[in-house]
Amino acid sequence: MRVLLLIGALLTTAAANAETYTTTTSADKNTVTQTGPRGTTTIEIARSGNSVTRTITFSPSGYKPMGSAGYHPMGDYHPMGR
Repeated sequence: MRVLLLIGALLTTAAANAETYTTTTSADKNTVTQTGPRGTTTIEIARSGNSVTRTITFSPSGYKPMGSAGYHPMGDYHPMGR
């Protein structure tokens, strides 16, 4: 009986930590967008003659390791708002 309770608790914990992803494909099938808990990934495919170009863009959401203002090198530093 205890084993069944342990397995049930483990399954409940695993379900609570599940992440949801949404994938959308454009009608012309040249763009695929996937949205998840860490951000949005967009893949665009362009065809021209015999060449194919793929562009992948990731836009993070939530956590910003450089803060809300983003990254600024020391040469761009303005102390006290000057």
